[in-house]
Amino acid sequence: MAPARPTPFDSWHVAVPATLFAGTAVLTMLAVQPVLVALSLGGACAFSLLARGVRATARGLAWQLPLLALVCVLNPFFSASGSTLLFKVGPRSVYAESLAYGATMGALLVATVLWFEGAATVLTQDRLLALSERRARTLPLVASMASQLVPQMLGRAKTVRATVAACTASGQRPGLRDELARTSTMLLTWSLEDSVERADAMRARGWESGRPRTNYRLERLRGRDAAALAGVAGLLVVCAACAWQLCASWRFYPTMGELGPWWAYVPWALLMALPNVERVRQRGRVRQWGRVRLSHALHETNEPVPTVSPVPPRPKETSDERA
Repeated sequence: MAPARPTPFDSWHVAVPATLFAGTAVLTMLAVQPVLVALSLGGACAFSLLARGVRATARGLAWQLPLLALVCVLNPFFSASGSTLLFKVGPRSVYAESLAYGATMGALLVATVLWFEGAATVLTQDRLLALSERRARTLPLVASMASQLVPQMLGRAKTVRATVAACTASGQRPGLRDELARTSTMLLTWSLEDSVERADAMRARGWESGRPRTNYRLERLRGRDAAALAGVAGLLVVCAACAWQLCASWRFYPTMGELGPWWAYVPWALLMALPNVERVRQRGRVRQWGRVRLSHALHETNEPVPTVSPVPPRPKETSDERA
């Protein structure tokens, strides 16, 4: 039997990628500094390309990049502050500081979304359930169910609206208020029916029966996992201290401040590159998995095929035997 295909951070305990992605996302949201945001955006895009693929990343950037451009362009018109005047649009003055602030905030938003998408690729539902204690399964279960049921409800809402729009035998199409009321009523009925079935299924599987819950997969904290977790936590602390220093020396208004020393960006760049390094290492495991699977297939094809002795032909009956 061929071995299972490895996934990102599959060889580590779930606490390691959870700490890494949670800390990276939090620091990205808090560190409003152009160079830090650019490094975070670059690391997030690289990991999305490596983990999710070019097609999924391009499909996400199709709406994320226009959002970045929109925030960058509209911010000077809502916050006309700064000292470096670029041009005027009617009574509005566009300053370089406002444009830089809008571009930074737009890039920060896109980087945060990309990091969360990368975390969703690594932290699957079974790994989230294994992250909590065996007697504390409620919060991960609610989070995993919400991540599954909210998109399901949105899809059902589209189905209900399309069905109502297709029913033209009742006459004129109802107004927006009546359509929303009918859609919400159908969704509420649908959700209540599913909740009864889901509760019966959980009760049949012994949920909250008083016994310790089992895991979908065994997650044991080994020595290398503890060392990696301590290293990630230490790197996050160093990055937080460096980001604090860099953000304290930087300002957008009235004039943009200094970028700070170059060495303060090294821990941040290392943190943003760490998921990509692990993914590249995982790619090597995938190639090794492919070679092992190919060897298994060749071994199966080279196995000797059992031979079956041919059945001798039946002799023809003579005229005396027929009589």
